[in-house]
Amino acid sequence: MNSDEKLEMYQPEKSDNNFEMDHLQNSGEKSEIDRPQKSDNNPEIDQPRETAIKKAVRKERWKVICLIASLLIFTAALWCLFSGFFKGTLAVKQAFDVEKAKAEEAVYSSFYEQGFTAAEKDYHVKNRAVISLKNIRETANLEVLSVSDIAFMIENPDSENKNIQSWIEVPGTGVFTVNLAAGEFLVDDERMLVFARIPKPELLPENINIDHANVQVLRFSSNTWLSSIRDGEQLAGKQLNEARTKIQEDISTNLQYYEFAENSARTLIENLIRSINSEIPELKVEIEFF
Repeated sequence: MNSDEKLEMYQPEKSDNNFEMDHLQNSGEKSEIDRPQKSDNNPEIDQPRETAIKKAVRKERWKVICLIASLLIFTAALWCLFSGFFKGTLAVKQAFDVEKAKAEEAVYSSFYEQGFTAAEKDYHVKNRAVISLKNIRETANLEVLSVSDIAFMIENPDSENKNIQSWIEVPGTGVFTVNLAAGEFLVDDERMLVFARIPKPELLPENINIDHANVQVLRFSSNTWLSSIRDGEQLAGKQLNEARTKIQEDISTNLQYYEFAENSARTLIENLIRSINSEIPELKVEIEFF
């Protein structure tokens, strides 16, 4: 046995552990044995791992925020899209309605003109009537309301009436009139309108009438020695004049009569104008008092 064989015999065999140690030494890495072990007393070991965890958490948060923002932007864009669509649809509908109305008006006008031309040619129809008032404007006192009243006049015997006693019942009437000659009449042939502005009805003294035929003597007595027929006639005339004044006062102080007179005048004048223009059934009459 030579020396080389002896050396080979005494050389230690490499185990798997020894091979791993050689591999780590050759690669410049440390084995788990050489690495520092985790310990509560060594914070430097946990710091890199905690930093990595925080970065991962922040990264996940940013992902969630970006996702929410994307959803909001998408929702806003979708809303704008549908809003614009509905507004556009509404605008189109409005434009369509306007054009439709214009077309209907054009068609109606066309047919109306054709029909009117044909009617005027065949029947001489006119679309503007001539309104007539004849002699209405010349009527100074148009009677619109007549009101009846009764006055009781009593005269007892005294030295002034020569001891004549006379009780009489005097009926009378008051007539309200309207002065159309002082009014204004506006005639609109195109619109078939008559506008009348006339004075309010009034009760004039000359329109108070005593019904002499129906005057009733309720009581009469006289002293023939102190009075005469002429005295009786004078007393009767005095009583009739006082009765006329009393009837006029009673009627003129009743405001309801004036209201009745205005309504009657409005109806009477309107019917009068319509009767003169009976060929215009669409005639409108408006009356105003001043």
